[in-house]
Amino acid sequence: MTEKEPFVVPKDKPRFLLKAQKKPVVFILAAFITIISLQWLWQLQQDTEVLTYPPHDARKGFRWEDVCVKTADDMITPSTSLKYHPCFTGFQCARLEVPLDWNETTAGESDKVAIAIVKKPAKVEVTDPRYAGVILFNPGGPGGSGVEFLHSNGVAFQALLDSALQSAEPLTIKPDEEKYFDLLSWDPRGVKNTTPGHGCIPDPVARRNWLSQNNAIGFSLQDEDVFRNVYSRGRLLGQTCANTDGANAINKVNGGEHLGQYISTANVVRDMVEIIERHGEWRESHAKALLSRSCNRPKDADAILQRTAWQKGEEQLQYWGFSYGTVLGQTFASMQPHRVRRMVLDGVVDGADYAANGWLKNLLDIDGITSAFAAACFRAGPTLCAAHDLRGPSAILETLSTVLSDVRANPIPAFHNSIPTTITHSDVVLFLFSLWYSPLFGFPFAASVIQQLAARNGTAFAALKASLTAHVCDLPAARERDTSAAQIAILCTDGDGYGGGGIATQDEFRAYVAQLRAQSPLFHECWARVRLPCAGFDVRAKWRFEGPFGAQTAHPIVFTSQSLDPVTPLPNAVQGTRIFPGSVVLETKGLGHCAVSMPSVQGLLAVREYFHSGELPPNGTRYEVYEGPFGEKGEGVQTAVERTVADAGMQVAKTFFEEIEGGLWRF
Repeated sequence: MTEKEPFVVPKDKPRFLLKAQKKPVVFILAAFITIISLQWLWQLQQDTEVLTYPPHDARKGFRWEDVCVKTADDMITPSTSLKYHPCFTGFQCARLEVPLDWNETTAGESDKVAIAIVKKPAKVEVTDPRYAGVILFNPGGPGGSGVEFLHSNGVAFQALLDSALQSAEPLTIKPDEEKYFDLLSWDPRGVKNTTPGHGCIPDPVARRNWLSQNNAIGFSLQDEDVFRNVYSRGRLLGQTCANTDGANAINKVNGGEHLGQYISTANVVRDMVEIIERHGEWRESHAKALLSRSCNRPKDADAILQRTAWQKGEEQLQYWGFSYGTVLGQTFASMQPHRVRRMVLDGVVDGADYAANGWLKNLLDIDGITSAFAAACFRAGPTLCAAHDLRGPSAILETLSTVLSDVRANPIPAFHNSIPTTITHSDVVLFLFSLWYSPLFGFPFAASVIQQLAARNGTAFAALKASLTAHVCDLPAARERDTSAAQIAILCTDGDGYGGGGIATQDEFRAYVAQLRAQSPLFHECWARVRLPCAGFDVRAKWRFEGPFGAQTAHPIVFTSQSLDPVTPLPNAVQGTRIFPGSVVLETKGLGHCAVSMPSVQGLLAVREYFHSGELPPNGTRYEVYEGPFGEKGEGVQTAVERTVADAGMQVAKTFFEEIEGGLWRF
């Protein structure tokens, strides 16, 4: 290809089908890799200046306890109000104390949760008429660390959402045209830096051993022995997480209980209400403090105080949620519709399916992405796509199918730093599964690996696998909380009924696997494991939102999606507009998980305008991508604002891919 071609998504969404065989099999690399794939953009970054994005590796290694403090007065201790402390570079941190049990009627009797919060401060003070409030973010999961997400992406999202900073001189300020936001995220209950944290296998070496055993067993669910072992281990993992004798025991007044009873999404919604209320309290207090420091009281001081006053019990939410974050957003909008000021939900999960613990409305488009890979590779040509075949896209799919059949029958032996390994069918399937989350950068990577594996060269793939055990003895890093433990507790207690909602027996699980196979012959066994531990997790939420999802919100919601999303297909977003009247769905004509994974400049500008003014584009608006896989050209940029948004959007997409590429293999 001598000139970049425009990126197109196949209209017919063709499905990738495996070669006919007696016993098609899929293995899995490690426990909960599929859930880990949902949690994107988490590895922390060390941002420096606005629009300066340091190398990804330089942003690793952040720990909450590394916040610099000089005296005991600077320590970030939990408080019932938001008390921010400078942290990292250009951020502020707080720990908000809330009741463990929001429904505890006896004052002071509930145990407490300390919510870890990070804020990227607005470029203007709250007294400035251009200050537009705070936007909350949730990265997904469930179990994603909002602290790490915002620390990684705060600079980019600030560039996406803020107006270009103009002069601060009073005569040049245009509050109706310029808006600047505080950006805030937090670690939900049980997650990462929020305490207490939920755990399943506390010892890091034991946890690694458990995952290694999963890899050795494999996940060929067509094999009866493997099926029974996988089911038993999944159920046992749930039972282990439900153990109240371990780290999850809490000492409530009325006796020992399990932390999992209090970390459901309904509780997190109530925590969000507290966060925005306490932000209102902070806004008022901070504005008064700023005015008191002024030598000459501003003429508009009364107007400032009125504008920044805490609206007790009436503060509204501005929110941008991704993947599971759309479940959280829909739950908030259903429980607190009067508080929705702005809400963007990207990569939409079907709320009713999630609450039923079904996980049956996810894989509808993932095989179409495999076909789109072959089509894009063929258009790109041999220079840009290593897996290119002059015979056409069908030949590229045939090569992939041959590779999968080959590694299933004869795993490829390989070495990395003299350490032996074998590359199996499960390795390759899960590698593709993860890269289909981010085709913008993942397709070229996948093409290169497929080309090498077709020649039975496993050197590069072995380097990926080697990182599975690279940090087993790295105790400081290994002591970090097991993220999958929070995932299990949240999704199982949010779901309908003990036993995983229809997988209480092996026969029920077998029927569930068959349903998923009808959706995706290649990836169904990966996805089947997501809720398997719920078969053994007998902890039930004290407070659970059972639905129905939907309400007339104070302001309409914007749902966004790619044309083809591997795990949150576009029809889920369309369904959201049906149950939240007046809302709209915006489609980016690309591939990947969430619209930000292959961004559209015009789509992001529409989101910015929505946050600024509340203006809604027409329902069903479709946007061209800025750039497609293999460098395929998309929409052009013509203004400085569009260039800034394009750069920031690509930075978010790049971080997304780096997390998949680097973090997926480090459990």
